[in-house]
Amino acid sequence: MALLVAFHHITHMDTATEQKPEQPLEKRRSSERGIGIFMVICSGVLGYLALVLPLQEAARHEEEISITMKAVFFVPALFGVGLMLIFSGKKSGEIFGTRESPSPLGIIVCIVMAVVGILLYEWLKSKLRGYGYDF
Repeated sequence: MALLVAFHHITHMDTATEQKPEQPLEKRRSSERGIGIFMVICSGVLGYLALVLPLQEAARHEEEISITMKAVFFVPALFGVGLMLIFSGKKSGEIFGTRESPSPLGIIVCIVMAVVGILLYEWLKSKLRGYGYDF
């Protein structure tokens, strides 16, 4: 649900008192796609920092390795929402619904991304335990 709220906040930044004049449809679509591209890039960077680096440190038998659940958790969320924005543009708001009234599909997508994030974190811990680290 938190992902749905964050997604809605990103895609609907205007408040009721600060409404801007309507932008051409094509400009709004490119804006949504631009945000999606940014989110996919961020998921790649975060994935490298939160997943790849700890695994590389474990392979080098570093004395201490730290991981953070939040960073690992957000990798699939950023990637999934970013892809949806890239490929659906403005229609992604219709898919997820609004903050006040999320769509059933939006809720399902958020739950699936949350489960994938948790599974990814558990997989990372398992891999690091295989190297002899205790998490």
